[in-house]
Amino acid sequence: MELTIDKPVLSPHSFARIRFQDCDPFGHLNNARYMDYFLEARSEQLRETANFDFYEYGSSSGKSWVVSKVETQYLEPVKQNDVVKIVTRLIKLTPATIHNEYLLLDKEGNRLKAVLRAQFSFIDLQKGRPVRHDQEMMSFLGSFIFDEPGLEEGSFEDRVKQLRKQVSEGKYSQD
Repeated sequence: MELTIDKPVLSPHSFARIRFQDCDPFGHLNNARYMDYFLEARSEQLRETANFDFYEYGSSSGKSWVVSKVETQYLEPVKQNDVVKIVTRLIKLTPATIHNEYLLLDKEGNRLKAVLRAQFSFIDLQKGRPVRHDQEMMSFLGSFIFDEPGLEEGSFEDRVKQLRKQVSEGKYSQD
């Protein structure tokens, strides 16, 4: 797998329909299933925009990423059969971790439903131990870092407030 890309998409989005089997008895997306939607969206977005497949990379390199920390804020209910817009991005990179931010919005991008921030540790799949990204991977991932004013300032809750303001101003309603 070639780890280069000319013009990376820093904040890709895609759409998903909320499935019946992912909902609780009230017809709301079960809180444990949000992460599945986010990770699936990121995986598909990178496959489509960067020709990068996590499974293929893990199989060929013997290394991959595992979740080591998650913060989630659920803002509005997401219901069965809703079509949602999912925005994902890499917001921080270290030699041994990646940090992603995920937004779940209504289909039009006018209402922020949930925000998730996740840290992934890079591991050797055989040993089950953390390892460092090699220079080629650091360079590849470094080309995807999303940055905007205020992103690294304050708490996760402060970031959620900033995102809610951006949504109310129409930042995610295009596309």
